[in-house]
Amino acid sequence: MKKLVLPVLLILLGTVLVGCPSPKPENWSCPELSTPTATAKISSNPDKPEKIIIQIDGTPSMKGFVSDRNSRYIRTLRLLRSATNAAFPVTPSPTFYVFGTQRLKEPINHQSAENAGFYSGGRPELRDAATHKIIAPQKTDPPNSLYVIVTDLYQEKAQWEDLAAQLKDNYLLKDGYAVGIIAVKSEFLGDIYDVGLDNIRYPSVKTNHPFYILVLGRYSQVKQYFDKIKSESQNTGLDFPAENFVIFSTQIFEKPALLQINDNEQPTPSSSSPTSDNPQKSGIRRVEVINDGRIVIKKVENPQNVERLIIPSQTSNDSPKETSLKYRLNYNPLPYTLPLGNSASYQLNGDSDFNNNTKEFKKLDPQSSLIPLQLTNWQSTNNQLEFNALINLDNNPQGIGVYRLIFDVFPEKISGSSRPYQAPSWWKDWSFGENEIFAGDRTYNLQPFLYNLGDTTFRIIENKPNVALGRLCFIIHKK
Repeated sequence: MKKLVLPVLLILLGTVLVGCPSPKPENWSCPELSTPTATAKISSNPDKPEKIIIQIDGTPSMKGFVSDRNSRYIRTLRLLRSATNAAFPVTPSPTFYVFGTQRLKEPINHQSAENAGFYSGGRPELRDAATHKIIAPQKTDPPNSLYVIVTDLYQEKAQWEDLAAQLKDNYLLKDGYAVGIIAVKSEFLGDIYDVGLDNIRYPSVKTNHPFYILVLGRYSQVKQYFDKIKSESQNTGLDFPAENFVIFSTQIFEKPALLQINDNEQPTPSSSSPTSDNPQKSGIRRVEVINDGRIVIKKVENPQNVERLIIPSQTSNDSPKETSLKYRLNYNPLPYTLPLGNSASYQLNGDSDFNNNTKEFKKLDPQSSLIPLQLTNWQSTNNQLEFNALINLDNNPQGIGVYRLIFDVFPEKISGSSRPYQAPSWWKDWSFGENEIFAGDRTYNLQPFLYNLGDTTFRIIENKPNVALGRLCFIIHKK
């Protein structure tokens, strides 16, 4: 009888081994988003423009800026020349032109714009400004030119709409190009024209009146020029405020954001989580190896951007049915671009899948109710995106298994008056509208024009591929 014991034990052991097959090994790659090509040349040595063209509004509405020989306007004109030579020392010195309803063909001496006679309106083309007509690069200009436009931007609705449309078509829709604007106020004594629907003229206004510098070209060149103007304004006592420099660009970050997971720490609960007093109270754990008995994932690429969690289902009626973890994304906005608002949107990437307690992964429907987490409560502060991962703790047997989830994060879409970006305060403070009292220290219709540019920029972003701010990767073992 004893002789039969060993064979029987071996048979039983073999049966156990056959009945409990080892889990299938899986590796997973959640590829980082590539750095956009538009930012590839943002460095201390961007592409040099072939030519720099500075166009100055020579209409009578600008005359009041030169009544004071030491006005900030005159000092700014001088700064533009010196900053141009400093920013692009290899490029020939800038060529200056005057414009009104069109750009005059003959270049001008840059110092002539410091004199009142320059703005006399003696030629028919210089009696009124049509900034929207000089935005498109002229055929005689080299293709890689940087354009600088100095104007007071006084315009009716139809004009600023045309101007915004020209900026969109010639710059914002071109990959790697941008529209820069610097807002400046200067001593002013003179007439202010074309105010409101009735084209009213206000004579002999003494005030600090706004004017604007538009810089149009490749983002890298606009940014380089802004850097020099900003630093030289500080060196010369003009001290242009940082918030008065804005670049409208359909590329708004240097490189995609990452989760920055630390495997030596457990996830942080959000303040709204019912288990906030103890991150592990619900049994959620950050792990390095995912093993549900069907598959095992020991290795992932880019582990610093892959959150690996075990989430036990809660079976007790007294247990919370959800909990919330807090995450932070550090992102690198491109200098001078509009900062993000306090929200974001996300979508489940098509490469996400679920094994449903089997050895095979299948694609996951982005609308599936089984997806065990949602990303909520987005907040943007100091170049950080904070959000909560709301985790479903239900015990639905159909949701048991391993999820490999990729979320791509985007700026919030424009909806009504809700915008995905934060506008500088001067957009509003320096503007007055059709039904408002005239103010010489403000610009007529400025705010709607700038909001048009901002909205246009972000609508282009909405429709561009591969413009995600970041990619978030989760492997979740729902038990």
